[in-house]
Amino acid sequence: MALSSSSSDQDVAWEAREAGLFRRTPLIYSPTLSEQCQHDVYLKLDCLQASGSFKDRGMGHLCMELKKQGSNKLISSSGGNAGLAVASTGKQLGMIVQVIVPETTKSMVVAKLKSLGAEVTVFGENWNAADQLARQKVDQDATASYISPYDNPLLWTGHSTLIDEIVQDLKEQQQASFKGIGTLLVSVGGGGLLCGVLEGLERQAFKTKVLAAETVGASSFGQALEKGELVRLDSIDSIATSLGALEVTAATLERIQSSKQSTTLSAICTDAQAVHACLSLAQDHRLLVEPACGAALAVAYSEELRTKYLTNDGGHSDGPIVIQVCGGSGVNVDLLAQWKQEFGL
Repeated sequence: MALSSSSSDQDVAWEAREAGLFRRTPLIYSPTLSEQCQHDVYLKLDCLQASGSFKDRGMGHLCMELKKQGSNKLISSSGGNAGLAVASTGKQLGMIVQVIVPETTKSMVVAKLKSLGAEVTVFGENWNAADQLARQKVDQDATASYISPYDNPLLWTGHSTLIDEIVQDLKEQQQASFKGIGTLLVSVGGGGLLCGVLEGLERQAFKTKVLAAETVGASSFGQALEKGELVRLDSIDSIATSLGALEVTAATLERIQSSKQSTTLSAICTDAQAVHACLSLAQDHRLLVEPACGAALAVAYSEELRTKYLTNDGGHSDGPIVIQVCGGSGVNVDLLAQWKQEFGL
């Protein structure tokens, strides 16, 4: 079922929001990171969405539109977080949900999916293999709608609402000193969140530097941006399995090239830096997030990465640094302790 997005400056994805399919999340000032970066730093806490990640925004908007068009069955491929958002949304909308996850998916995520009433199939060594099976199942079922975890314009429009909220909250918190978003740090996997961020920035018309962060072993976006064309990885070699798309959606490069309001750059971190950032966030703000989210946080928490990516900020220094804390459900206290030991942190 093909869908296209449409939005205005007002009430973007309002039906999904009014139905409670995603939340308006807090934007908080981080004293520790502000001191370390020598610049005001704010955290957008999408880790507090019902499913545990920002995915609720896009999935809420997409699934609401599919429901309005008569669909009642959703089949999704996911490394975990998108599937959880589909399962959570589908349950609220009274829709049947099937989720195909790769073998790398944590057992705790599979258990969460099942607890939400989703039918779960574990298949393939990576997300791409799971996605192929999901598409086959949709082709064989005329009543089903395919749900990509990141590649659909309606997802991007849903995700774009986080920019509207950031701008509104910064205006309230900074009052007369508000000058927009100076630098936005965001993790990038398949590119859905990044597409939404760029859409929201175009709508708000603020000049912003976007740093799209990923780990070395999952850097399909960084390589694509460098070459100016899509790059398909042979495999994912990273603890940040939620970034595990072998290739980003083509729309990421297209939106970056056509953007009038933002300059998008790649930021690459190690797995150890991502995990260190997760530990630091837990220490400073008592929040648990996955290493995939830690990639964006690492740009601010790591002295090496701060120097590399934030010291020369491309002329967009008037506004604060905002970090999209995208969240992730594949984490708990035991896993965080395990990662700390694994990387000797």
